[in-house]
Amino acid sequence: MRSPCHKLIVLVGILLFCSCANSLRANVYASDIKINGSFNAGIILPSNSVTISYILNDTATGGVWVQIYSGTNVIQTLASTDGNAGTNAGLNSVIWNGPTNLAEGAYTVSVTAASAGYDTWTNITDDGPNFYALMPGGVSVNQNTNSPFYGRVYVANSYGDNVGIIKCNADGSPADEGGFSTGGYDWAGILGSPWHMAIGADDRLYVDDFTGQGVVVSFDPTIQTNNWRVVVGLDNYPASDTNANLSGLSVIGSGANTQIWMTDANYHGGSAGIIGWQIGAEGVAATNDTGFQIVPVDSYYLTQEPYDLALDTNGFIYTIQYLTPNEAPAYALLSFPPYDEEPETAADWEIEWYPTLLEAYGVAVDPTATVVAVAVVGTNGVEYDATGGLYLYRATDGEFITEVDTDGHGYYDAAWDNVGNLYASDGTTNVWRTYSPPGTNQATTVAVPVIQAYDALLPPYLSNPGVSMGGLGFTLEGQSNVTYVIQSSCDLTNWAAVSTNFSANTNQCICVPVGGDQNFYRAMTAP
Repeated sequence: MRSPCHKLIVLVGILLFCSCANSLRANVYASDIKINGSFNAGIILPSNSVTISYILNDTATGGVWVQIYSGTNVIQTLASTDGNAGTNAGLNSVIWNGPTNLAEGAYTVSVTAASAGYDTWTNITDDGPNFYALMPGGVSVNQNTNSPFYGRVYVANSYGDNVGIIKCNADGSPADEGGFSTGGYDWAGILGSPWHMAIGADDRLYVDDFTGQGVVVSFDPTIQTNNWRVVVGLDNYPASDTNANLSGLSVIGSGANTQIWMTDANYHGGSAGIIGWQIGAEGVAATNDTGFQIVPVDSYYLTQEPYDLALDTNGFIYTIQYLTPNEAPAYALLSFPPYDEEPETAADWEIEWYPTLLEAYGVAVDPTATVVAVAVVGTNGVEYDATGGLYLYRATDGEFITEVDTDGHGYYDAAWDNVGNLYASDGTTNVWRTYSPPGTNQATTVAVPVIQAYDALLPPYLSNPGVSMGGLGFTLEGQSNVTYVIQSSCDLTNWAAVSTNFSANTNQCICVPVGGDQNFYRAMTAP
């Protein structure tokens, strides 16, 4: 791999909204919405209450509204203007008592945050310890609005004592299960291991290990130890390139239609361009599947080796070529039409490398398919002296929009969140940042957990015991959207929890481990 370890640099991506888009996007939004501290349903009984908590990525200077719905009807609003909802960046909470005549059923919750915004692109993080990452080679943000991990930020820490993945909420606070993990994978601990990242529709995090020839490793969203798998491995290198060096990474589709797209950054010559693999039911490419070509290297458009790629919501492909002063291909940033089972050979538009895009490291496109951001490392060459930076281009035709960071920092990677902020890994100062777009804005997040109202909680029952999956199986008969704790005992006096179960169904099949003298089992409503 072409090693950039002589510099600490970053890719910063930035989102620019045209005036027509400002009303559609927002720079302040809520994530990590919980009911009674959980992503499961919160139970409300007569004369009872529930606590609704949420994290704001920035101060909501325009206010916050927490709304409770019955179907599509709002039955109550808790507003910051009434002193009932917090507007500070970070963790906030409200208490909902519910009306006395609340009917049994499930109620949904949304949190709307608004801001007066900023006059220009503004860094809303503070470069403090919460945002530190040494050699931050990659950054990715969960955009899956139906996921409890919506808004989760992942940053590659590629050097030092904490080589692995940093996990943060949108405000920079550590993730619930911990702010760092190696995932049990043996990272090399040099720039490129870990490298660029992407999040699939299944919430799994896909990470490129850019050492050697590069492989793709995936993790569950909590990045639990020893729960990783190699998705694209050594046997999957394109047959046309024995020196393949996989770099840029995108995850396309979902379920059985999931694909991994990557760039082949083989700078020795013979790059396969942009290539893809179909991912099977086991979540990996088939053994010896050498993939399919999406954009080849040719003599006019993609002339060297693509270093990163991004796809917009319409399927258009954006890619960059990593260029040094000694290399003089015509174009550094290119846009290709959507892939349709035949390799794309002609770009829709292209941007010359000189002078701003010399040694570009990353490319990202915003969720509205409006703006393309290019992260540039920069170089101090004999013939050319180019500083790093982050540059924005119009996605439809490549027209230059603005330069975001004018401090000359170098950048490794960038990612957009679902409401138009740009997250960037700055290797010059070893931090990840969030840049907020200019203009007033507002965004609504619908909570994953619901509020379940009951007149009373009924005692659950365990029935139909039997051997199941190496343990003891039961049918749990209870109420929908209630969390139950399964307890075991050997004397009917001392009880210990052995599992926790939650389901939207009244009946559920459960399996508990069998061990020792635990001969009795019962189900209890979780506190």
